[in-house]
Amino acid sequence: MNRAERAAVRAGIFINILRSQGVALGEGAHALDLGCGAGHLVKALRNRGLDSYGCGLGLRDPHYAAEDSLVQQGILREITTNPYRIPFDDHFFDVVISNQVFEHVMDYPTTLREIHRVLTPGGAFLHIFPSRYKFIEPHMLVPLGGVLRSRWWLKSWALVGIRNEFQRKLSAAQVCEANRKYLTTRTNYLPKRELQRQFSRFYTDVRFVEDAFLQNSTRGRKIHEMGRWLPFLPSLYSAVRCRAVFGRRGASPAEGVSLGR
Repeated sequence: MNRAERAAVRAGIFINILRSQGVALGEGAHALDLGCGAGHLVKALRNRGLDSYGCGLGLRDPHYAAEDSLVQQGILREITTNPYRIPFDDHFFDVVISNQVFEHVMDYPTTLREIHRVLTPGGAFLHIFPSRYKFIEPHMLVPLGGVLRSRWWLKSWALVGIRNEFQRKLSAAQVCEANRKYLTTRTNYLPKRELQRQFSRFYTDVRFVEDAFLQNSTRGRKIHEMGRWLPFLPSLYSAVRCRAVFGRRGASPAEGVSLGR
């Protein structure tokens, strides 16, 4: 699949999970993709009838290459960092989602407070991101890099040739130091209990919905079906692969009430 096709699949997964949790997204509901990258998911959500926007850091960075037309229209906007602020008005969004972002959030209270500010009362969020126990850390490709960050561990894997796409010309010592810096300054893999505590400080009805993720994911659906005979599989997947966290801003509407405008 190309990027647009993958984004369309992800958009469907997000929408279906939200609906499974009682969020009836009506035509034109306002949605925010936090950490939107190039904006592919934003475009896919718009194709599904949502009034979708995105925001992130470094949208002009070649690594993300955000589409100029989307930036010029204000559909994609840069997050400011001093102070940290999501560049949208209070109570503007019915839902806020993110994909592979919260493992990079270093200051949970500030980020969660900003999401709370831009959500409508009763609005919902859904964040999908890697578990800290994922066997292969997805950015550095180091086994168990979410929890093991000592130099000897990182150096050992660098010596056997583990590199990401930006490190192929670096020595093992350079890779080790680059990985250690990145993992300690740009990733924040919190335990499940701490995630629950942080989200519950600002939101109601906070729960982990990896089971819904598995039901709505092509590959995950197979694991969900196998869970009928091996009931530990969904929990194992949650622990070593993926977290999906759902919740609402206070004063949530009755289940099934449309959030469309």
